[in-house]
Amino acid sequence: MKNPMPEEKPKIIRFKGDVGETGNLFFWENKELFPNGIRRCFWVHKVPEGFIRGKHAHRNETQILIAMSGVLEITTHRQDGESQVFILNDPSEGLLIPPFHWVETKFSPDAVLLGLSDQDFSEEDYIRDPEEFGNV
Repeated sequence: MKNPMPEEKPKIIRFKGDVGETGNLFFWENKELFPNGIRRCFWVHKVPEGFIRGKHAHRNETQILIAMSGVLEITTHRQDGESQVFILNDPSEGLLIPPFHWVETKFSPDAVLLGLSDQDFSEEDYIRDPEEFGNV
């Protein structure tokens, strides 16, 4: 049985910040997207060339993925088969991924991914089997 299609699709969001002679400062204070704040953060780096990370979806969790350095190519899939590809290469923006989107991420050799989540870790929230997710 398929889950209800999410109304919101993945999208790029821009962070507020300042760019100046002494460096760039960006921040995120968005209580509308994450009303309970950031519940978990994680980072991934030194991914072997050609290896794809992610390969899962979440039932409830919304995430924002940021390329802190390097380049990330993120492909999202919906249960109806619709796919989107996003290239992240600037830490002043992130990719908002709502629940029920299968995610696959390719890393450049120098890429560092920072993930922000609105949920505590819960293995029960993960959909790791593409057949269970459907149409991946």
